[in-house]
Amino acid sequence: MNTKLMYEILEEVEQRESKDDRIAVLRCNANKTLKTLLQYTFDPNVRFDVTVPEYKVSQAPVGLGYISIHEELARVYLFQENHPRRPPNLSDKRKKEILIQMLEAMEAKEAKIFASMLSKKSNYKRLTYSVVKEAFPDLLP
Repeated sequence: MNTKLMYEILEEVEQRESKDDRIAVLRCNANKTLKTLLQYTFDPNVRFDVTVPEYKVSQAPVGLGYISIHEELARVYLFQENHPRRPPNLSDKRKKEILIQMLEAMEAKEAKIFASMLSKKSNYKRLTYSVVKEAFPDLLP
C-alpha cells in the first residue's frame, strides 16, 4: 500500500522550486503506481481514445474514495488505442460509462489526475516531460 496518495506526491513536486528538488521528490516516492501514471501521462507512444466526459465530483473525504488511481490503473487498457486486452466489441458509449463510474468513485483530486492522464496533460506546471525523464531515464522515450 502506498503511504501517499498520488495527488500528495504531485503537489509536493509542484511546491519545489528547483528541478533537482522536483526530481528528488519523484525518486523518493517512486513506486509502480507513480511510474505508470507518469508514463501514461507523458509517453507519446501511449495513446488513449476516450474523451473525458462530465462526471459528478466525489464528495468523499480525502483518502477515502471508493477506489484509487492505484486500483484503476489496472483497467486503463480499456481506454488505450489498440491494446490487446481490450475487448474488440467495446463501444465508445460503454467506455464512457465505465470511465464515469471510475471517476465518480475516486476522491476528487485523484479523479482529476486520472482524467488529466487520459488527456495526456499534467495539471502541474512543474511536472514536465523533462523532469520525469530525468527522474526515471528508462520510463520515457
